[in-house]
Amino acid sequence: MEEQDVVIVGAGIAGLATAVALKRVGVRALVLEKSEGLRATGAALTLQPNAWLALDALGVAHKLTTIYDPFT
Repeated sequence: MEEQDVVIVGAGIAGLATAVALKRVGVRALVLEKSEGLRATGAALTLQPNAWLALDALGVAHKLTTIYDPFT
């Protein structure tokens, strides 16, 4: 298989999920973000059941379910 590199612009939910998914299939990804660090702005995020399934498919749902109850 030919080696591929990908650049992802934006380290939001979609960018990070894409990077994780690509890594799982052997594609290296560089994630670029213009912010200097993480910040909490008071926003909330609701994850519906399909989102939890997607996080589980990416192999990261277990890290969140120890902190948050999945919405079912």
